[in-house]
Amino acid sequence: MQTSFLKGLDAILYPGACFLSSILPKPAHALSEKPLILRPGGLGDLICADIALQELALEAGDFTWLIENRSKPWAEFRGLPYLCYEENPRKTLEQVWGGHSLVINTEQFFGLTEAYGLLVRAKGGRLVSFETNRAAWWSDLTVSYDWRDRHETIEFARLFAVALRLPEPTGPRLSRPRPQQPDAPPLVLIAGRQSPSRRLSLEAWTSLITKWHQKRPFLIAAAPEDADFAGQLTGRFDGLAVRFEGSFNELCDQIARSEEMFTMDGGGVHIASYFGVPTLALFTSGRDRKWHPLGEGSRILRRHDLACQPCTKFGQVPPCPFGYACLKLEDVAPTPAECINPAEGSNPADGSKA
Repeated sequence: MQTSFLKGLDAILYPGACFLSSILPKPAHALSEKPLILRPGGLGDLICADIALQELALEAGDFTWLIENRSKPWAEFRGLPYLCYEENPRKTLEQVWGGHSLVINTEQFFGLTEAYGLLVRAKGGRLVSFETNRAAWWSDLTVSYDWRDRHETIEFARLFAVALRLPEPTGPRLSRPRPQQPDAPPLVLIAGRQSPSRRLSLEAWTSLITKWHQKRPFLIAAAPEDADFAGQLTGRFDGLAVRFEGSFNELCDQIARSEEMFTMDGGGVHIASYFGVPTLALFTSGRDRKWHPLGEGSRILRRHDLACQPCTKFGQVPPCPFGYACLKLEDVAPTPAECINPAEGSNPADGSKA
């Protein structure tokens, strides 16, 4: 069943689903020694959670991950133990039902994830979630969540720390160190074209890249669905640009080696953050304070004259009555990526400053 369909019915389904999950008997089988992290959502969420564990001096491979299919490439690249709940859903549920003493639900809003977490939680175990999850009151422990300002890696680190009874991080969101020196040209990663709020035209990509590359040779990479677009874009730069065509693992390795990356807000930003690669990230509807790149020297490009921006809330973009004015970035100058302390975030209930 499509995740987007379930999101549309979440408000109706989650109360009954949580109640049913809470009263169903637990099967008799051995408990897993690993906590389970329930991580629905896209690639970026999984990478941010991976970064958060790393910065708590924990190994992501010491957890079982329950993820969506679209996050599989990163889980396989990192060698994480994972299951996808859309793949053979009945068999997947049988594998995890009542099998984990600690379940960490990282979903920030949709309540059906809490129902799944209740099924996975062993008898006498603990379910920990963000208090902004619609069904958070079914959890044994909840943690506040700032959907407006604090970087997502900080919010995940706070959740994991509380769940694992570790000191909660309180320092600023620092840039991430780069473990290897660059030995490859800059990389442009085409992204966002499947979303109306991030769908830049060929002319816009050409104009923005022209201002960025400073006559440096560079590579252009794209997902298979954007291959034709990437080919057209490559042809706009008279031999200065070369198409990168490789597997996801090869792309990650290329990003790690790149001098710099240029891309739209999305999973590619977080791959670069993981490797500490400086990035110029384009932001339209997205919340740059929550999702900005973490490589030292990273910058963002976004409008600062639109009262409606950013409009994304819990990863959902509302219908735009202004013709996606936030896409018009050609006359905007880049600014440094902005980090804030955990103590300076917004109140998750009303968005006011703490």
